[in-house]
Amino acid sequence: MRPRMTVLAAVTMALGLGLAGCGQGRGMDGADGPVAPGAQPQARDDGPGMTAQEVRREDATVAWADDYCGAVSELVQSFSTMPDIDPSTPQRASSTSSRLLGVMVKGLDRTLRQLDGLGPAPVAEGEAIKADAVSTYTGIRDRALGAKQQLDAAVDEEQSRAAISAVRTPLEDIGRINLLNGFDTVPALKKAAAKAPSCRQLTTDSGAPRFDPGTAGG
Repeated sequence: MRPRMTVLAAVTMALGLGLAGCGQGRGMDGADGPVAPGAQPQARDDGPGMTAQEVRREDATVAWADDYCGAVSELVQSFSTMPDIDPSTPQRASSTSSRLLGVMVKGLDRTLRQLDGLGPAPVAEGEAIKADAVSTYTGIRDRALGAKQQLDAAVDEEQSRAAISAVRTPLEDIGRINLLNGFDTVPALKKAAAKAPSCRQLTTDSGAPRFDPGTAGG
């Protein structure tokens, strides 16, 4: 099952992100220290017999996943400030649609900046997943900005109506997004996402979150 997020769910989870801690520490006394001859590496709760190097790699993967999820969370947070579309007149529909797209573009810009600032992924597949996300979000951002510019340039009712129809495309694009696309195909990232606080705010037990922006604007 792969549930879709309604705007209300997106807002609820966005508000909860501020309550999540920066990490979930575990006691690992001696985990990074030398192992005495003949002794076994210290076991962790989730994996018996992990070496110190494996522990560090896992912790680095969790930290990277947490930062990745923090980046895509910016898009979720943008939904909490999206205005409703007012269909009372073509002019009102045009202006409120433009504001909605402006909020979306800003949220995508924040997500893209944070993704660009991520350090190298501890697992090679992470770089490909990030590159795919950047490409997807950039394309949606450019289409949303184009639709906004078309709305802002409309000078009469006919142009406003035509421009409003262009709003649907970026909203539908957002609706198809899987915020953690690719994580489930990489065991290390799937495991890391289950531990990273920011990722846990975005996921459910049964699948990956998606937006349903079609509920925005009433």
